[in-house]
Amino acid sequence: MSIAVTASPRLFAGKRGLMLASILFLNFVVWLDSAKFSLLNPFWSVDLHLTTAQISSVTASYLLGYFPLLLLAGILADRIGAKLMLVICIVGVTVLSATMAFVQTYEEMWWRNFLFGIFFGFLWAPSQRLLSVWFPGALNARATSTWMSSCLVAGVIAPAIALPLANHLSWRDAFLIVAALGVPAFVLLLLFTSNKPEKLRGIGAAEVAAIQEEHRGATVREKLTFRELGQALRNRSVLTMIIATAFATTPTWLSGPWLPYGLITLDKVNPDTVAWVTPLIALVPVLFGLVNGSLVAKYFGGRTRPWLVAGPACGAVGFLMGVLLDNSTWVLWGFFIGAFAFLCDPMFWGTVNSYWSGIARPEVTGTLNGASAAMQVAVGWIITSQSGKWIDTAAEGRSQLNTVWIVGAVIFALAIIPVLLSREVRVDQAVAAPAEPAAAPATAAGELDVRT
Repeated sequence: MSIAVTASPRLFAGKRGLMLASILFLNFVVWLDSAKFSLLNPFWSVDLHLTTAQISSVTASYLLGYFPLLLLAGILADRIGAKLMLVICIVGVTVLSATMAFVQTYEEMWWRNFLFGIFFGFLWAPSQRLLSVWFPGALNARATSTWMSSCLVAGVIAPAIALPLANHLSWRDAFLIVAALGVPAFVLLLLFTSNKPEKLRGIGAAEVAAIQEEHRGATVREKLTFRELGQALRNRSVLTMIIATAFATTPTWLSGPWLPYGLITLDKVNPDTVAWVTPLIALVPVLFGLVNGSLVAKYFGGRTRPWLVAGPACGAVGFLMGVLLDNSTWVLWGFFIGAFAFLCDPMFWGTVNSYWSGIARPEVTGTLNGASAAMQVAVGWIITSQSGKWIDTAAEGRSQLNTVWIVGAVIFALAIIPVLLSREVRVDQAVAAPAEPAAAPATAAGELDVRT
């Protein structure tokens, strides 16, 4: 099958389309649950009488539970199966979200959020593992970018759902209502997903054959040995890219607690106004995520590194503009911190999965995504837990947060260095690698092309 056919815009065709829709909805629900926690911190922090240091500690506690499970879930997805990991995720997240309604103290909040992070960790790598198996080659960049948008769209919709509920009912009601969305997500996951296309109930032989043809004859196995997973981690470019992911989108965690804090607590903007303006701001990276995969395949010869560099660069510029505009209109300030900087997410995470498939093979993307995301969240936990100490209470208004954005911009910039030290992968050729790696990069049409 030609590359043109493989990359045709048919993400939602057939049973594969139902599988993708189920994964997108699952990710949307879980990320919505996560987004509303930080978004509602002006409400629960006041109700529980928390200091700024306690706010950052509570917000970061879920990262402490999150990052070790990212790697474990990735390994288990490659060894046992990604679908089971996602079932564990949605069940745990739904239960923990509902229990938020009964939290009464700082300690209870800390431990509840820590446990939430553990179950949240079963989402990221298994989702990308399924996408790599079901959507090979250039189509993978489009599927992954669309998946990234489903994660980001939660940030768009969360203010419109959570803030009015918290403002007119209570923040506890907001958690209970969103928790209910976990039930349909669980049902869709059970009915319309499987670890391999041929194992999905009701899928036709023709559709399975078409997916196998997109893998260009490579055998995609459901499970790999620990030895095979270890071999992938010994690749120098894999290691440098994992280091890059530790910093590339990490500073966006700072926006979660401090963007609404700056608007509602410091600027005294009405929460109802924030509820309809911030979704419009956050819509920018979501819409970009829908076209990122096509742009990656079309420009720079399908090379992935330019996009993996551009993402952190946008993050650094966005945060620095937040510093320069600390006394400007809050809409413009929020745009650069909550939209322009967030272009990093679809650019980087919407592209790196194709990089993993090309530099290694689709079956190890669970482990590689787990390792990279674990590094990212570990760094995120450190900076988020410390960020409350960077607030300059002697300053006026939003300028109290300037140190937070400066630190974030520096971290964004650091991510570019290991990306440049990694070998190139062309997205239109990021397909399953042979069982035994070739002595030199293949350059024939339709084969993997890894260039320095």
